[in-house]
Amino acid sequence: MSDKNEDFIQELDRENRENVEDYLEKIRREAYRYCEEATVTAVQGECPYGHKKGDCFRLTNMNSDGMCGSLYQPIHTNLVTLHYGGTMPWGEPESFTGTCMEGRVTVRVKRIELPKPTVVRTENETVDMTGRGYDGVDKYRIFLETISVANKCTWGHCEGQRVELDPFNVGKVCGFLYWELYQYMNVLLSGAHAPWEADPDIIHGCCPDPFNQVTYRLIREKR
Repeated sequence: MSDKNEDFIQELDRENRENVEDYLEKIRREAYRYCEEATVTAVQGECPYGHKKGDCFRLTNMNSDGMCGSLYQPIHTNLVTLHYGGTMPWGEPESFTGTCMEGRVTVRVKRIELPKPTVVRTENETVDMTGRGYDGVDKYRIFLETISVANKCTWGHCEGQRVELDPFNVGKVCGFLYWELYQYMNVLLSGAHAPWEADPDIIHGCCPDPFNQVTYRLIREKR
């Protein structure tokens, strides 16, 4: 191959890389343009997790900001709509009201535009939920093990990772992934099992991201 041909191929490679980077940057600008501010507006009785009226959280489709998983889960679908620039078909188009699974905690969620596109990630403190009236949590522990990651997980999940979580503590798990596996956590914590699994204490699955897909297994262990 002549030097001229080699130079031409190198130039094409450079242009292709630049085109890919431009495309990825466009995605980043749109995907991380917003976050959602959630404020607790009412608490019926006492929240077992500890939420109180006036508590405020900085949420995204991936970031739960220490919010109880059983509050984050039911608002996640509408949260995703707002996060990607969509509007709700009722009430105020850029906000909504949601309630936790137990009907105790109500939040008002509104979309906030960030000064610059940013992956919002805050550390979540673990709340010990044993001894608070949830038999499954008292009896079992649930662990998430990451089996594989296609391409690169934006949240940072990696092969071989093992974290503990439950229906209240999102832990270090991406909100999209938590939304997917929440239902299976409750299957395992209730003592039931997935009929397609050979091991009754394990459920396999994958996150909703088709490009950076994370495959996992949930593992039930007795305390």
